[in-house]
Amino acid sequence: MIKKDKIRVLIVDDSITARNLLKLLLIEDPHFEIIGIVSNGSEAVDFVKREKPDVVSMDIHMPVMNGFEATSQIMSTNPVPIVIVSTAYNPSETQLAFKALEAGALTILPRPIGPGHPDFLKHGKTYRLTLKSLSEVRVIRRHRSGSMPAGNSDQGLKSENISETGAKQSNGARIVAIGASAGGPSALQIILKSLPPDFPVPVLIVQHIDKGFAEGFAQWLGQISKIPVIIPKDGEQLLPGHVYLPCGDRHLGVKKEGIASISSASPEHGLRPAVSFLFRSVGSVYGNNATAILLSGMGLDGAEELKNLKELGAFTIVQNEETSLVYGMPGEAIRLRASCRVLPPEQMIQTILNQYTSLTKH
Repeated sequence: MIKKDKIRVLIVDDSITARNLLKLLLIEDPHFEIIGIVSNGSEAVDFVKREKPDVVSMDIHMPVMNGFEATSQIMSTNPVPIVIVSTAYNPSETQLAFKALEAGALTILPRPIGPGHPDFLKHGKTYRLTLKSLSEVRVIRRHRSGSMPAGNSDQGLKSENISETGAKQSNGARIVAIGASAGGPSALQIILKSLPPDFPVPVLIVQHIDKGFAEGFAQWLGQISKIPVIIPKDGEQLLPGHVYLPCGDRHLGVKKEGIASISSASPEHGLRPAVSFLFRSVGSVYGNNATAILLSGMGLDGAEELKNLKELGAFTIVQNEETSLVYGMPGEAIRLRASCRVLPPEQMIQTILNQYTSLTKH
């Protein structure tokens, strides 16, 4: 694919001052081309349909149609990468962040501070880097209801792609490890709300998210999960029927069977927590007695380690392309033939439960 010379940006904001500020920040960088500036969500929906920008900078509170509704409409009709940028947001506003993710935005940023402020250059750099990196993400159409298309459970998967060892490990499975990035929260909601209260093993999740969101993310998932969602301490016992998330800027893994590891080891793939750390840790302790799932996300994190888990005999599941908001991590896992199954989140539920049927009977 030929790389475009410039990143084509649509700015959506009802404030003239904000529009001028964002325009100023982008025209300083020759990598950007501002192809449109509109003042409400309805105009944004129409513009995206006509011009298909590479990335959209979207405000929240606007007349006619707000940014969340516009994002939801765009992602259900003509999906493009969207970054929510608003004065209504600050890093402590976790509910706004998750509402943005639910609508289909890839991330949310506070509106950059204007010239004269000591953080002006820093905020401008963050804004530009975010738009640059996310403009390259390939996104998919989402259903307006927030659900995902069921897709084909055999998509990209041939029968020989189901490993004999992975397919036969269900009687000894003693942990579930899940990795996710952009697009992951929606899939995690579907999975966790369907796990029964008596689920017989612990569930460990690494979701790429801002370090300040860890506690809010746990609370958000806890509202829809039938089993407790916990941020564990290092060395804490991992209980059956509990979900565990890492604390901020730390890796999550296992020290030994049933014991959590919280590590400040170096980032992997530029990330901490990293899915690769979790999967490698689970593989070294549980081997074939594990189920590992790789959900929507950009980059390569966890794909190689998922392959290693499959080779150890663990049961591995990858989210299918049709339901992945971003197909980077799942796509790399499939390229590596790291999956025993390729499924939409809705179909993962029964597959997971089938792996643990024998445990629930004892």
